[in-house]
Amino acid sequence: MKVIEVGVLGATGMVGQSFIRFLQGHPWFKLTWLGASDRSAGKKLRDATAWRLEGTMPDSAGDIVISECKPGNAPQLVFSAMDASVATEIEREFAQAL
Repeated sequence: MKVIEVGVLGATGMVGQSFIRFLQGHPWFKLTWLGASDRSAGKKLRDATAWRLEGTMPDSAGDIVISECKPGNAPQLVFSAMDASVATEIEREFAQAL
C-alpha cells in the first residue's frame, strides 16, 4: 500500500495539534507539511508553539518546518484546522491549486 503524504493547515493551534496527534503512526497517511501564520512560518513546530495536548509533541512533527498557508509546496491532501474567520479564502486557494 502506498502511503499518502498529508499536511495540516493551522498546525500550531489546538485543533491542528489534534490532527497532528491523530496522524502519528497512521497506516495510510504520513505527515510531511505544516501550515500556520506568517509569524510561525520558517520555524520548526517545536519552536513555534507550546504543545497544549496531554503528553509530549511527537518528535517527527516537532522537526517539521512550518510553511505559510499557501499551496505552493504543500501535499495534495491537506487537513484544515483553521478558524472559520480566515479559512474560507485560504482553503479556496488550496482547492483551486489542484
